Amino acid sequence: MKVANAGIGGNGYLDYGCINDATRPAGYSILFVREGATGTGTKANPYGTISQAIAAAGSTRMVVCVAGGNYHENVDLGMQRNHVLVGGLNSVFTARNALTWRSTVTAADANQHVIHAEAPAALTIDGFVVTGSNNRGINATAWDAGEHITLRNNHVHHNGCTTPTARTDCGGVDVEGGRTVAVEIANNLIEENGGGHHGGGINIGGNTESTGTLDPTTGANDGFGTVLTLTGLVANVHHNIIRNNRLYEESLPHGAGLAIGMNGDVHHNVFFGNDTVSDGDHYGVGAGLIGQHDRGGSASVALLIVRDNWFEANRTTKYGSAIFLDQYSVGYVYNNVVVRNFGTGAILVDGNCGDTCTGPNGNNGRNFVTILNNTVVDNDGAGLAVQDSTAHVYFNIFWRNRDSDVNGDIADVGGSPGADNRIRGAHNIININPAAFPLMTDSVSGEGVPDLLRSLASQNYHLTDVTNALHPYQFDQQFVPAIVLPTPLQPPTDDFDGLPRPDGAGRYLYGAYGR
Repeated sequence: MKVANAGIGGNGYLDYGCINDATRPAGYSILFVREGATGTGTKANPYGTISQAIAAAGSTRMVVCVAGGNYHENVDLGMQRNHVLVGGLNSVFTARNALTWRSTVTAADANQHVIHAEAPAALTIDGFVVTGSNNRGINATAWDAGEHITLRNNHVHHNGCTTPTARTDCGGVDVEGGRTVAVEIANNLIEENGGGHHGGGINIGGNTESTGTLDPTTGANDGFGTVLTLTGLVANVHHNIIRNNRLYEESLPHGAGLAIGMNGDVHHNVFFGNDTVSDGDHYGVGAGLIGQHDRGGSASVALLIVRDNWFEANRTTKYGSAIFLDQYSVGYVYNNVVVRNFGTGAILVDGNCGDTCTGPNGNNGRNFVTILNNTVVDNDGAGLAVQDSTAHVYFNIFWRNRDSDVNGDIADVGGSPGADNRIRGAHNIININPAAFPLMTDSVSGEGVPDLLRSLASQNYHLTDVTNALHPYQFDQQFVPAIVLPTPLQPPTDDFDGLPRPDGAGRYLYGAYGR
């Protein structure tokens, strides 16, 4: 699982004024907390609980600095407030490392969220271990304009549901709703949480308002629609380790690792071992992540960028074992390593058609994904599945994926009447029947090459020989996006290792790795 700087502390720690007062954010006051202390919140004489500091802060802009220790409490941050919670400090507040000095918050009442904020104006939670809730470890609602929510360097584990359930409010992290909310979730370890229907590990924007406007009647890109507008704010989810989270909702759970319903940039994360376990049959969709922006046919659309992530050992027996773009979540998917997952369609795009996909050429309800430079190999299931959607596929490597119900690497799933799939692209190493996919050109199967990649056993997924007869490189990287966006999609400028594209010889290699 090779993602540089992923996990707690991977991109360093900010001070926020806890050690050096000169670094405190402008306009903020500061309070200090140390387990067992009986003071008044100063650095020399701290409070003994986090809740004491929050009560003292009231509506004041406040940094709360918390020394390593065990805090048995449910922390309610109140409504429409400005708080910065900083954990991982030593006992005298002269050094910070969230792995060395663990500020562990365990729910005193397991039936309440461990940490909860209602419509915070600005909220940062940085450097805590959060555990022990039957609801969510961290829950923040978001319904005002311009809110900012940042979660960094937290270890959120063993929260949520543990058995089959009809609940939807359990799991690790939940940031709800908000059309113009800016969300950053970075360098966290989110593991061993149990969800209901959405987001066992992380759920973002489940009630998001309209974030973009889709015109499904225009003639762009073979007659399948144009995105007219997109809001500027996004959920930036990066450098997290999201592993071994599960969904237990009894029907069809969505997104065991991450569920997101707004514009998002999901990059440089590890998704490992997330499972739509349901009642034991792993029956769900989007085990690694799901993007689902269902606005009830309102033609609102969200743009979800999924790039430079590692997906491994995520499990579902329905569809979309690693990446699932669903219901008006237009996807741009590139530079991902997608390996050893379980379920048809390691990458899946699906529409929102219901019983029929009406409109010109079945546009109303169709979804779109553009897939570039991914390495999708050694999965127990077809590499790509498409239903009620348009998928454009370029410069990818699909190799040694196994699916007893699918002939080749693409499951062209029969969907709603009027929603025939459009699957096109060029310059892929992929196992397909060309007659079944006439819009996939200049692509060839690598299944007959025994050593296409260096080693499946040791998980070295670089090309063994970049000059082999499959022509696994080009001197340009032109592609046609699946749908027109207000800002044109650009080819990736670097590869999964962070090396520039093109390489020194001016070549763009196929797959996630450029060398």
